[in-house]
Amino acid sequence: MATSTGFANPIASQASDVELAVFIPELWSDAVRASFKKNMVLANVGTDLSALAANGGDNIHIPSVADVPNTVTKAPHVPFTYTNATEDKLTLALSDHSVTGVVIEDMGAVQSSADLMSMYSDSIGYKLALGFDTSVETALALTTECINIAGNTVAKTIDAATLAHMSKVVMENDCPLNECTLVLNPTLYASLFRIDDFIHVSKTAAVDMPNGFVGTVMGMNVVLSNNITSTNHNDAVDSGDGALTNGNVLGGFLIHKSALMYGFSQLPRVQAEYSLDFLATKLLGDYIGGAKLVQDASQTKCWGIVEEATTSW
Repeated sequence: MATSTGFANPIASQASDVELAVFIPELWSDAVRASFKKNMVLANVGTDLSALAANGGDNIHIPSVADVPNTVTKAPHVPFTYTNATEDKLTLALSDHSVTGVVIEDMGAVQSSADLMSMYSDSIGYKLALGFDTSVETALALTTECINIAGNTVAKTIDAATLAHMSKVVMENDCPLNECTLVLNPTLYASLFRIDDFIHVSKTAAVDMPNGFVGTVMGMNVVLSNNITSTNHNDAVDSGDGALTNGNVLGGFLIHKSALMYGFSQLPRVQAEYSLDFLATKLLGDYIGGAKLVQDASQTKCWGIVEEATTSW
């Protein structure tokens, strides 16, 4: 009498189990990249130059085009006088190689479960995105131009007067407000609800917005970030060219879309290796990239938001 194995086809089932136990890089890399993109916040306000590194290389050279001279009145029979513009270039170094990883004892069980695989891939993608956002924040904090909001009525808030001052500074630097993003820490973001001009994203029909986007104010997108930890640059001055003390913890940034460039020579990926020591699969996620603040003395396009004498938020 034959005995039942519980499987319609034991040999096929066994083959399937063996295949599932083998690391499938395409599954993991796609899932991790999706999580990375979903959790990236600060880099979303910049321009991705990864395509320029598609053929290899660890540096991207960004030309800095100087403005042409102001117009002059052309006198009859007098030739126009040309001047040589001093061109410069900025280098985006793709040297940030960041990694994170985990040991998985039963790769077959994880890969066969959409929920389990999503948990691991989301965690790896989130940590990689958090690491890259830290690199972006460090690059933005190099700006030597700040907007001091110490004139606010209530400490550690953005009110209508300080918002008007921000708008004035940006427009005086020929940066259209609708091309700028206001990145704020939770404390300053929460204070926007006291301002009538703040439009929360829930009040709009906006869809497919970048991660961190929470609304608009004075035509500027507003982004919330928990990853703002740097202090103002030691050479930083406020928008009126007044001196700032060192050690003020930044509360955010006001950024024109052309002020930040970033790129990857290696997009987020996942690699695996079976370990006899652990009797498990070692899973490693990494990327190689970099971020660069793109501005020079001719025009400010990124400002740090500070409140003088504030060392914590």
